[in-house]
Amino acid sequence: MLQRFSRLTANHRLAHAYLLVGPQDSGKTQTALSVAQLVNCESEKSKPCGECAACRKIASGNHPDVHVIGNDEMDSIKIEDIRFLLGRAQLMAYEGKTKVFIIRNIELMTPEAANALLKTLEEPAANTLMILTTSVPEDSLETIRSRCHVVKFFLKEENIPNNRKVLDEMLLNRNNDSFLKELSADPKEITQALKLLLSFFRDVILFKSGVSKAALVHQDNLKEMERFATRGFEELTLIIRQIVQTKELVDENLNVKMSLSLLREHIWAN
Repeated sequence: MLQRFSRLTANHRLAHAYLLVGPQDSGKTQTALSVAQLVNCESEKSKPCGECAACRKIASGNHPDVHVIGNDEMDSIKIEDIRFLLGRAQLMAYEGKTKVFIIRNIELMTPEAANALLKTLEEPAANTLMILTTSVPEDSLETIRSRCHVVKFFLKEENIPNNRKVLDEMLLNRNNDSFLKELSADPKEITQALKLLLSFFRDVILFKSGVSKAALVHQDNLKEMERFATRGFEELTLIIRQIVQTKELVDENLNVKMSLSLLREHIWAN
């Protein structure tokens, strides 16, 4: 996918706005960040090099000309967020070649935020690149979609047997102490499991909201989805927040056993 953007950049044909469409965990955000590195890379050879100051700052989230709006917690994107973007878009770049604004999950924008973004897409600022992402394109304004070049992503189904085990143990087996102990021993396995659970419960919220089944990542787990969809949005959001909090502990190399146990309790509440 990045090769496509590399060719467009090399031929000076990169558009001012792209909409990356695909299931959760299909690589949209990482691709957007890689494109931000591509257009700001300081290397004279292969771009993005991943080693120059610009690439490193973008990877760590510290580049002053690259901004990411939207998060993993399904929080709505408000007009204040878009106004921040508008203000930054009108400024000169601090140190990069191109200002890049990545807006994740645009289906979560409020109507006011969507209308404000539309004005920006209609009158793009110079040396500015907008990269939007969504897993539910039908829930975003058609006028926004029509002003972006759409790039479709597809989920890579890797490690399916292991993924199945994670969902089975966490969703179907309440007495899974041995599994949690095994999982806690490997930070990479915990991270992968948490990403999978986050993707599943996002699907539950989308399913509960009436989104088409075809737009869901975990279509083979509809029975479990239907069971969890009977819970309230507040309770489902609490589960997602606990997943995110547990992942933060993993990222900080802290003990996650208690947080995993608490996550299990949230999943098996009532």
